[in-house]
Amino acid sequence: MRKFIIIILILLCYFVFIDKIKADDSEHQVLKIREGTFAKVMTRDEFSTLTADIGDEVTFINTQDMYVYETNAIPENTIFYGEIEDVREPVEGRDGALKISIYKMITPDKKVYRLSGHIYGENDNYIGGRNTPSIYYHKVPHYNQRLKPMLKAVPLNVYEMGKHTVVKPGAELFVIFEKDIILK
Repeated sequence: MRKFIIIILILLCYFVFIDKIKADDSEHQVLKIREGTFAKVMTRDEFSTLTADIGDEVTFINTQDMYVYETNAIPENTIFYGEIEDVREPVEGRDGALKISIYKMITPDKKVYRLSGHIYGENDNYIGGRNTPSIYYHKVPHYNQRLKPMLKAVPLNVYEMGKHTVVKPGAELFVIFEKDIILK
């Protein structure tokens, strides 16, 4: 009976100390966010290809908590800072486009982290830059074996003039991390 009580006391002490060690480790846990991870952000400023210059600073705010395992790695309302890396003016056949790189984030508890990232865009990470429709069409006869010939409208190589791309405040975009980030 005495051995049984001693074993129970040893197990109890073991579990109490292990829980205390795990709690201490979780406070000083180092988190790693892998490259290629997406974070959903919202724009705080309005910027466009009409007014923006290369090097202008833009800010974004994180719209939701981002977890690594069970730990909140990037809390909601974290501010991301970036700069405009490239501006493409609108031309005939293509709208204007912007490329934005992200270099810093500040959490709500004022921790500053340097990072390397960019805003995701469909066109080689440019925001905007879509093709414009053709202005003129040429009518070409289209012959089928069973049907009568039809006229088909084929676009010519003359396109509308592109428009400036405007990103309004509150637009939802994605930040892609280009390098691993270690959060302490």
